[in-house]
Amino acid sequence: MMIKTLTETEFAILQALRTYRYLTAAQLLRIGVSKNKSRLYTVLRSLTSGKRPFVAKMKHGVMPGRGRIPDSHYLTKRGAALLAEALCIDSSEVAYPKSTIPIRTHFFHRLHCIDCEITVRLWAEKNDISVDYYHSYFDVTGANRGGTTGKRRALTKIDLKNRPGLIPDASFQLTWPDGTARLFLLEVHNQNRSKRITDKLAEYRFAIGDGAINKQFDYPHAPRILTIFENEKWMHLALQRMRESGLFDETYAPFFFLNTLEGIESNFKDGWFKIVKNKKTSLY
Repeated sequence: MMIKTLTETEFAILQALRTYRYLTAAQLLRIGVSKNKSRLYTVLRSLTSGKRPFVAKMKHGVMPGRGRIPDSHYLTKRGAALLAEALCIDSSEVAYPKSTIPIRTHFFHRLHCIDCEITVRLWAEKNDISVDYYHSYFDVTGANRGGTTGKRRALTKIDLKNRPGLIPDASFQLTWPDGTARLFLLEVHNQNRSKRITDKLAEYRFAIGDGAINKQFDYPHAPRILTIFENEKWMHLALQRMRESGLFDETYAPFFFLNTLEGIESNFKDGWFKIVKNKKTSLY
């Protein structure tokens, strides 16, 4: 291999990509793989260089109204094998993207989904809370053509009776120091589409009603369904539509918690908005 001894920063980058799958340079800095921006870019260039790089870059170009979109980094097969060797584990234990077809319009949705995971993991580490698992919608099992591994399936998918399955953007479980476990399902919205958001969240009523969520994740209590927005204006427009829809009565409203990206970054546990007007609450 090109790199026989991994530096601390190289190892941290590979580990971070194993956890989050896709990361921009800004996200790598936020995670703390390096405190020096210049050093990070130097190491990234070494990992992404050559015909058989350890890390690949997904380029997104320029988007009207957004400007230049940052590159996403991800492990290659060779990078996954290198990390497995460094950890003394089987290469099958280091997941990496098998197919990377960039859809530029989806970039910010995936970016914000990963931002949420970073927030959760950093907050959990700071507060001595265990992340039992964290699955994103782009984490899959099986293959497109089935075979011995079965059909391709998102790890977050929830099967529903007589209805298409529901695929949350993320599903994760946290365990507090007192042993209390909480299951969370995450939906991230980066556009002002209150009707679309309301319709998507309304689908959760079927999953709640027939116990599909509890069965899928082997969880005996009420799950918390989190919905994240880019800004408060869009969140309040969605809240208003949900309240006026009549779909979220006292049976279903308690399951839903709404917040913004900025809000959860400053305080993940508290300050969540409820469908009930003018009421905020905590996740615990």
